Order: sequence, then C-alpha cells, then structure tokens
Amino acid sequence: MGLLEMLRTSLTALRAHKLRTSLSVLGIVIGVAAVVAIIAIVNGATADMKEQIAGLGMRTITISVFPQAMQSAASVRALTEELTTDLEAAPSVSQAVPTASGQGSAVIAGQTYQVSLMGVTTDYAELFDGFYAANGRFLHPLDEDRKVAVLGAGVAEDYFGDTDPVGQQLKLEVSNQETAFRIIGVMSERGRVGYQNLDDSVYVPLTTMQTLSGSRQFTSYIAQAADEEVVEQAAAEIEAILDEKLATTTAGMFDGRGFGMTVISSSGGRTFTGRASPYTVQVQKEAIETYEESVDTMTFILGGVGAISLLVGGIGIMNIMLVSVTERTREIGIRMAIGGRPRDIRTQFLVEAILICFLGGLLGLGIGWLCAWLGAGIGDWPFVISVYPALLACGFSLLIGVTFGLYPALRASKLDPVEALRYE
Repeated sequence: MGLLEMLRTSLTALRAHKLRTSLSVLGIVIGVAAVVAIIAIVNGATADMKEQIAGLGMRTITISVFPQAMQSAASVRALTEELTTDLEAAPSVSQAVPTASGQGSAVIAGQTYQVSLMGVTTDYAELFDGFYAANGRFLHPLDEDRKVAVLGAGVAEDYFGDTDPVGQQLKLEVSNQETAFRIIGVMSERGRVGYQNLDDSVYVPLTTMQTLSGSRQFTSYIAQAADEEVVEQAAAEIEAILDEKLATTTAGMFDGRGFGMTVISSSGGRTFTGRASPYTVQVQKEAIETYEESVDTMTFILGGVGAISLLVGGIGIMNIMLVSVTERTREIGIRMAIGGRPRDIRTQFLVEAILICFLGGLLGLGIGWLCAWLGAGIGDWPFVISVYPALLACGFSLLIGVTFGLYPALRASKLDPVEALRYE
C-alpha cells in the first residue's frame, strides 16, 4: 500500500469517529499551545524587562545608601556633596549623579493628585538616551534652590491634556507643606527605565527637594563608568570609597526593618551576610544576567507543565487507538486475508496516530501564538515569536504520536487473521 493510499485510508477512519478524534486532537492542542504560549509570553516579558534594565546603559552603576544601617552619626553626615565628588574622582568613574525621590500631592485645576517627585541635578537627563525637554527646558544650574518643576510626558498628558503647561503654576504639597512651583518644561516620552517610569515623575532641583523633605542627605546615586570594559572595576572603586566613608562594619544594631542586613556587590559577585552594610551597588549587566537566570528557571518549570499535558494527551491517543484496534478487528482480518502484510497494518495505525498529533500540533501552534499575542497586549510587552521552541513543541507532539501509537499498531499487526475474521 502506498503512502498516499495510507493517508487517505487513515483520514477516512478518523472521520468515521469525529467526536473521538476531536477529543484526541484536543489533548495535543492543549499541550502544544501551553508550551508555545508560555515560552512566547516569557520571552516577550523578558525582552521588555531587559530593555528596561538596560535603559540606563551598560556603563551605569546604581547605588543606594541606607542611613538606618549606619553605626554612627558621623557616617550619616558623610552623605553630602563631598561624597558625590569622591565618587566622581574614582579613576574608572566618569560621572556620579545624586537623586532624591519622594511623593507629593499636586493641586491641578482644583483637583488633588498624587505624584512622584524626583529631586535631580542638571546632569540627570544626560543619563538616558532620548530623554530631553520636548517643550520648554530642563533644569539649569541657576535653578538651584528655586521653585521650578519639569513634568514627565505622562504627567503632562494626564493632568493638563492638550493644554501647554509651561509657564503655569503647580502647587505641590510635600511633608504637609504646600509650595507653588513654576513649570519650566515638559520632557519627551521615554517610558520605563529599570524600575522607574520616567514619564510619570515631576522633576525639581535636588536642593529644592532636600529643603522640602528637611533632609540634606544624598541616599541614591546613578554613576557611569568611563567605559563598558571597566564597569566592574568602577563598581569596585565605588565600594572602596563607600566602605571608607560610611564605616560599613557595625555592632549589628538594626532598625527592625532589615536595612543593611546584606550587601550585594555586582562588581565582584560577592554577598556578605551576618553584618550590617549601609549600601548596595549594582551593575546593569549583572542585573540582566541575574534576571535571565531567574527567567530560565521559570521557563523550565512552566515548560515542564506543558510537556506533562502533552504526555497526558499521548496516553489518551494510545487509549483511543487501542479501542480502534478492537473495533476494527474484523476489518484487519479481511485485509490480511486478501494479502495485507503485518507491516501494512502496523503502518496504517501508526499513521493515524501521527496524523492526530500532527493536526493537534498545528492547531496548538496557532492557538499558542494567539494566546501569547493576547498576553503581550494585556501585559504591554513585545510579542516575540520563538521559532525554535515552536518547532520543538511540534516535534515533541509527533514523537508522542509515534511513541503512544506504536503499541496499538504492533498489537493490530500481530492479530491472527482467522481469529480476526471470527471476531464479532
């Protein structure tokens, strides 16, 4: 019997039991769709997160300082402009920009909104590619201690709509103190960078923010290495400066919130526990690598769940094919009596099992990508089609067809023709 004849006969046999065939196909569809959708969604979310983390640039080093974990008032007093100067003086560091974040209430057109405030210096916008004043201007050194504000693109659109906010007055309440700011600019759309959405912040001079919050300390910095090749060296130099200035060893006194229990140094891959450390230093490259490791583990686990559903579908196919062999015992006997060879019978049932898995694989591939596309739209991340995992899922489904269809096919081929003809 030729291959085309086998395919035609197999399709006829499968159409004879449409409901049973559909349920068998459904088991494979669910398994393949689960694997394809999971991998595509994870890849899309990973690409989005990597873009956000890398948005600061591969030369960027983020520094956070926790005064609560410091052992002395002298260490706390070290968080001044002098520390910023020391960080910038490190041989492998080209720039160190202090920041101060906070929350405040903005009164716009008689309504009160909660906004994120960022106290920054004039160099802040230069840290991000494509982040510039689309209307008006960004902060200038002469704005120090002045009540001026620059709006992120999202803030300007949400609160002012089509109205040009430049030149208007913005009332901000910070630490129960209401202050009127003059809006001097609106930034271009930039989106998320790391864990911060640049479009959803109001930017004010760092010195003004310190005055409003009542604290002159700098507790966070964004530093840049002179070159991508010396990022780890720059991070090590920053750690050495912080160790010297902030006196990291303590007697183990904590404030009850866990600050400083661990210091993570991405430059050397070191993790110290058992003593308090008042800072963290993180390199963007290391953050991406750490995230990728976590994603790989999650993908393996979720992909395993999809593979298990494929195995369950394969067991269903074996069960259906065994039932089919029993129902078609007399047919098998007739075919053997007129010259059908055992290998023809075996191949016939094996082709039927493979057809079920092939059809289920194609439908599962389409449904999986559709689910991934919907997930990307809901999660607002890129829709990533991964061809290799999709081919792997379809190939695995065909392997399931061969594996679980082989036993019923062998059983059919070993039937005795005389006994098969007697079967009722």
